[in-house]
Amino acid sequence: MENGNRQAMNMAIKPYKTPAGHPNYLALFSIPSGARLPQLAKEDLPRAAALVGVGITAAMESMNLKRSMNATQIMDLTDAIIETAEEDNLALEDLMLFLQRLTRGEYGALYESMDIPKFMEMFEQYREERFQSILAIREEQAANHRPDYSDVRNSEEISMEERMKNTAAMIEYEKSKHQSKAE
Repeated sequence: MENGNRQAMNMAIKPYKTPAGHPNYLALFSIPSGARLPQLAKEDLPRAAALVGVGITAAMESMNLKRSMNATQIMDLTDAIIETAEEDNLALEDLMLFLQRLTRGEYGALYESMDIPKFMEMFEQYREERFQSILAIREEQAANHRPDYSDVRNSEEISMEERMKNTAAMIEYEKSKHQSKAE
């Protein structure tokens, strides 16, 4: 992936996409912390920068902009992404999915140019989608662990005929209990 092979990148991120091509956040969240961008940068910053830089460069080349980002801007953007990756523990796969969606126009049409603020604004949209997905997953997990407090009482589910039988049985029981005490 470091050499910019687009097909290799597409194959590497395929497990992190739904069949419809959207990010599979649950799969992304299963990436271990040690394999995420902040840890990669701590262990080997030049390699992390190369991976991020190659991904951004490939994306810029495929967007057919009149004024794309130059090498210095890509280096600055690479640094900004690595520096902020720890905020939400981004994986390299997160960035690659975002770049793929960016080049496909899913964050709006880019007619003229791309610069760092414009890129970071669109990347923030992805990060917010990701964050909202985390919240939804956590809420669903919490709901699965809560008892089901139904708004229908069990007694309301019993038919009137069944209630009458239960009442008659209780009366008979009480009568027999009192008769046995009397004897």
